[in-house]
Amino acid sequence: MKQSRFLQAISLADRTPPTGLRPVRVHAEHYVEAVDVEPHCHVDLGQLLAPTHGVIRVTTEDNQWLVPPGRALLVPPGVVHAVHSPKEGRLRAVLIAPEMCRDYLSTCRVIALTILLQELIDAVARYPADYSIPSPASRMVVVVLDQIALAHSEPLGVSRPSDARLRRVTDALMAFPADSRSLSEWQDVAGASSRTLARLFEVETGMSFSHYRRQVQMQAAVGMLASGMPVGEIAHALAYSTASAFAFAFRKTFGCPPSRFRDQVERSNCRAV
Repeated sequence: MKQSRFLQAISLADRTPPTGLRPVRVHAEHYVEAVDVEPHCHVDLGQLLAPTHGVIRVTTEDNQWLVPPGRALLVPPGVVHAVHSPKEGRLRAVLIAPEMCRDYLSTCRVIALTILLQELIDAVARYPADYSIPSPASRMVVVVLDQIALAHSEPLGVSRPSDARLRRVTDALMAFPADSRSLSEWQDVAGASSRTLARLFEVETGMSFSHYRRQVQMQAAVGMLASGMPVGEIAHALAYSTASAFAFAFRKTFGCPPSRFRDQVERSNCRAV
């Protein structure tokens, strides 16, 4: 078993946690400025982290996700994770009782939030912790869980390899996604030949070096789009030759042009105001 680098992680006790009888609770969180939540875990509950304003970056030992409004990250019980908000942000933390997580929350993944699911989460947030059973509230919670289980996954995560040589390359790319060095130019940084690095990328990430770099760039692009940066400026910042070349890569990854993705994020921001 891979040893976690987050050995000092703690288990946080959330107020009014969910129970088997009332398996979902929703807490609203507001970060008034940039914030870093240290690595921690919730041994006794699952989470759905849904930003309503601003973007959050969530990092585990194996992956990094960038989550904008209109999307949410599912975090199973016991997964050590750190959260970073680059500026003021708001989110809904949906807490899920552990006995429900086997069916609804088996692995970390980013999901697209339908308008229905967003409205349901907002509605459950307004119910008291001791809502009656059965009641409209209890029935709504069942629908929330069903909608989470049916939600479409989105490729907003980038894996973090365990091999130290490879991680030197991937951490540098995450810090500066516009880096255009070829794999052979990373040899001295990594302390391994380009042939070895190419093999490690396939084994540890399931993709080629060029594909991995594009995933890192697309994750960075999501954050830039969410901040309102024009598509042309994003293309330049990520070292694409033209805006159309960047738009093609973005559409290939997410299935829609960057302008439409930004519109979706802006609509989610508006409804959260």
